[in-house]
Amino acid sequence: MMRRLLALSTALLALSGSAAAQSALFGMETTNDTAPLWEASLLAAGGYIAHYPAASEGQFKALPIPFLIYRGDHLRIGDDGFIRARQEMAGGRLELDIGLDGSFDVDSKDNKARSGMPDLDLLIEAGPKLTWHFLPGDASRQIDLGVELRAVIATRFIGFDYEGITLNPELSWFERSLGGTKMRGYASIGPIFGFDGVNDYFYQVDPVYATPDRPAYRAQNGYIGTKTTLGLAYPVTERLLVFGAAQVGYYGGSANEDSPLFREKTNVSVGAGLRWSFWQSEARVPVIR
Repeated sequence: MMRRLLALSTALLALSGSAAAQSALFGMETTNDTAPLWEASLLAAGGYIAHYPAASEGQFKALPIPFLIYRGDHLRIGDDGFIRARQEMAGGRLELDIGLDGSFDVDSKDNKARSGMPDLDLLIEAGPKLTWHFLPGDASRQIDLGVELRAVIATRFIGFDYEGITLNPELSWFERSLGGTKMRGYASIGPIFGFDGVNDYFYQVDPVYATPDRPAYRAQNGYIGTKTTLGLAYPVTERLLVFGAAQVGYYGGSANEDSPLFREKTNVSVGAGLRWSFWQSEARVPVIR
């Protein structure tokens, strides 16, 4: 049960973009300078997501997520997903931390292209992320260039299975005050590459699952597609924040565009929700961006 909740929570947070988007949009700081050292919150979010990259079908998902936040100098828990160990270099311009992402499971009987094939499991992606901050120390605006290398793990009923690795360079922008209001904005764009089995997981068709309309196909390593994320958030009060996000994935030119499981060059996913911070410590720390 805990394994499934972790994977579902990770995937649901991914509706609103990368870890950087989560930190930027979901932060409950009451000023540009400080935030609670400890914080307990409830995040309720949901949305529509494509079944897998370049799928022609998708699904609606929703989930409430209680979580605890700790904002330490080098260890941060819950501030942008789950656990984040960070180390700054080059005067704060270069940062090394742990990136986290995920995707929901898919029952193959709910996807026409995969009918009769094994289901897609809940996936967790985790690994090192190197970020260059173009505006270090600026809490009101961020322009970052990051590169994430993540191991992809499938969460099955009896354990975890390694499915490969992804490489994701990404350029992102965050604005704390759009047009002089309390509205926050986030945008990012970046290509995704899959290696060591990830592309097999999504696009390969073994001969045993081949049909007249779905020929056998051996997947290739390489480019998967490019994702663009846009997000907005508005702090209604010091403890209540509402947000929404949309993500467009373009998969034209993919290494596996010839796969019979590759159905659409463009996928659109949308998500929305709210965050309620029901307890905050009196101790406060400087906002770290």
